[in-house]
Amino acid sequence: MDQEEGLKALDNIVTQFNAYEDFLDSQITTVDLYYLEDETLARQLVELGYRGTGERVKREDFEARKAAIEIARLAERAQQKCQTLS
Repeated sequence: MDQEEGLKALDNIVTQFNAYEDFLDSQITTVDLYYLEDETLARQLVELGYRGTGERVKREDFEARKAAIEIARLAERAQQKCQTLS
């Protein structure tokens, strides 16, 4: 996967989940929770890439991309307001 495809995949993940913990929780199965008996431990295993059903995303990457998307959204909104005022 090249860098552009990676960013698109990350964008899809970031827009789908409100928080990084929500993303981690989506990777945890009921079987994981049954055997681990600890949601925090299950999240850590997903974060480290030892467990999970999908893409491994670091917290820093998730939060940075989430912030970048929000900045782009706010900039677009501001630009639209300026155009309507003109």
